[in-house]
Amino acid sequence: MALVVAAAVLGLGVAHAAGKVDAARAIAGAAAKMKIAAALDDQWTPAIAAFKAAKAADAAGDYAKAEASAKRAEALAAASIAQARSQKRLWQNAVPR
Repeated sequence: MALVVAAAVLGLGVAHAAGKVDAARAIAGAAAKMKIAAALDDQWTPAIAAFKAAKAADAAGDYAKAEASAKRAEALAAASIAQARSQKRLWQNAVPR
């Protein structure tokens, strides 16, 4: 019985550590995308809010929420990057000749 309890406790520790690592990895990925979006002068406010929420959840130890918020921030930042790059090419079509 003690072996089962010890295995369960160790398993939870590993899951907790994996959650922390996954959250940190997601936050790092979001930070990289946010940096690119900022360099293009096209950061969306929802991406900034999601990134702040991810950092706050990580600090509070809620790694599942931190990872989810970071992934949302990264996706929004990627969309803003795509929009900025698209608009950089397509603005010429809006100019009358």
